[in-house]
Amino acid sequence: MYYDDVSDNYLVQGWKVADAERLAQLDLPSHETVVEIPKRMMQFFPEVNGGGGTNV
Repeated sequence: MYYDDVSDNYLVQGWKVADAERLAQLDLPSHETVVEIPKRMMQFFPEVNGGGGTNV
């Protein structure tokens, strides 16, 4: 995970999802994509892990 101080957003690095069948199951706008990250990274997303975790 990276912080972009110019845009004030976070960037998430992960494995590019290229499987058309998996992507078809998602409701993605044409200007967005998804990356896959390991489950161990969920500690950095308090919204997912019940509010706990590590601050980035």
